[in-house]
Amino acid sequence: MKVAIVAGTRPEVVKLAPVRAALGARPGFEPFWISTEQQSALNSQTLETLGIVPDMRLAPPADDRSLGSRFAQVMDQLDTALGEVRPDLVVVQGDTSSTAAGAMAAFARRIPIAHVEAGLRTFNLATPFPEEGWRCVVGQLADLHFAPTGLAAENLARQGVGADRIFVTGNTGVDSVRLTAAGIAPEPLAPGMRRILVTLHRRENWNSSLEQVLDALLDIRDHVPDVEIVFVAHANPALRQRVFARLLGESRIRIVGPLEYPDFLALLKSCVLVLSDSGGVQEEAPVFGVPVLVLRESTERMEAVNAGVARLVGVGRAGVAAETCRLLTHEGQRQVMARALSPFGDGYAAERIAEVLTRYQATSLAAGRSARLNAG
Repeated sequence: MKVAIVAGTRPEVVKLAPVRAALGARPGFEPFWISTEQQSALNSQTLETLGIVPDMRLAPPADDRSLGSRFAQVMDQLDTALGEVRPDLVVVQGDTSSTAAGAMAAFARRIPIAHVEAGLRTFNLATPFPEEGWRCVVGQLADLHFAPTGLAAENLARQGVGADRIFVTGNTGVDSVRLTAAGIAPEPLAPGMRRILVTLHRRENWNSSLEQVLDALLDIRDHVPDVEIVFVAHANPALRQRVFARLLGESRIRIVGPLEYPDFLALLKSCVLVLSDSGGVQEEAPVFGVPVLVLRESTERMEAVNAGVARLVGVGRAGVAAETCRLLTHEGQRQVMARALSPFGDGYAAERIAEVLTRYQATSLAAGRSARLNAG
């Protein structure tokens, strides 16, 4: 079975690398990696770090085009690629433009689709935008839905997906943490200092919310004298410019990034707290017992909130600063959240996915033989 794996962003690479490895280790599977180059530099960096050489690289979408135009460019190239590769199955992950374009291109060519990290929902198309829309589209098109949690599986069932097509596997991002982080030491920290990590990149936070959070970081720095704040800046030039304009040169505030995946894990290991709007960080930080304050009004990863290892704090300056300072000045309250508890799986999701696809392959082969016999 030739399985086309479509990925174009760093999170997709991180979360699909274990799936590629699990399929490659099983007889009868031919994984074929198609890189859409959506995040060209970060994508290439992560591919190299994880030892993946794409079987096919597409031309990266133009930075100066609109979201819809970039999506159309990716989908057009994927349609051509799938026509050339002729896979038996297309695997997509998550909720990026590459995810939706890969699913739609496969659907148009009547190729079965498997969706990794299926069933995440906020039930609000505006947040996160456009991710909520993309994953809802894929949820309508996919043949196999690999849900990371029981809650995600329930969301799919509410959408009308049959139980025989939903498989609770855990999140493959936890697999990558398990496979990569064991030999990584925490980034060194000056004696007597504590470190918090901050990331902010979602489109709904590109407005004045970014400045609200940046001002909150200055408030936190002024209120907690033993804290170092590390802001991992996104690759988007406009966002980076705004971050540097507000924080560059400020004492005990460091701007880094984008970081290679192992370097990010080393930094994450060294922190006492994370502030982020990233979905991947909400999954990774609890593995290390690092509490997460989610810089959003809602999240499709309520499992972490329900488990008590993450908390929604929004993006308002006063609220972000108050909640962060409370946890940094009341260690007992921070410790309540600082449990090495992963509500997103045990790090073996890819093996479960490979097992499901092995059964799917056997069923497909049996159906093909039956059809040939009936035709004869």
